[in-house]
Amino acid sequence: MKFKKIEQPAPLAVSVSGKWMLKHQDDLNWLKSLVAKKELDITWINHTYNHEVNKLPLAENFLLAPGTNLDVEVLENEKLMLKNGLTPSVFFRFPGLVSDKTIVEKIEAYGLIPVGSDAWLAKGQQPNTGSIVLIHGNGNEEIGVKDFIQLLKTRLADVKNKQWLLFDLRQGLEKEFE
Repeated sequence: MKFKKIEQPAPLAVSVSGKWMLKHQDDLNWLKSLVAKKELDITWINHTYNHEVNKLPLAENFLLAPGTNLDVEVLENEKLMLKNGLTPSVFFRFPGLVSDKTIVEKIEAYGLIPVGSDAWLAKGQQPNTGSIVLIHGNGNEEIGVKDFIQLLKTRLADVKNKQWLLFDLRQGLEKEFE
């Protein structure tokens, strides 16, 4: 990893769903081992328990699907995170980045802060200074991972000169409360 010599541990935010944790225990343990070796500093983000997706329009999809139980999606996922030794952060990422005003208010009522992305690489969105870059490292979007690796390669000189670094979401939050 190019950041290993520059930023160690490298800050990273990982959005995890309950179903992913249940099906990918080896991958979760690998991530936890990188934290234990101080190679990564992961901010664990709640990403719902089920991460349901259907073929309906976005206004009726993901958490906006009829019959969605937000208590199950949020609280059961946090319980599973804790059971797996993860400390849930105050951040929440909507599946598919899909939400509306009502569901945002409900998530905030849990004391969670919704986090989005303005640079979903697999969708062709390019990062700018301060961007939150979204890639799915779970195999769902290989192009996003390839694009991120290419981005690192093209910015290698800036990384080495500490002009292009990863940013810890929690640091931005701390500044709000100073």
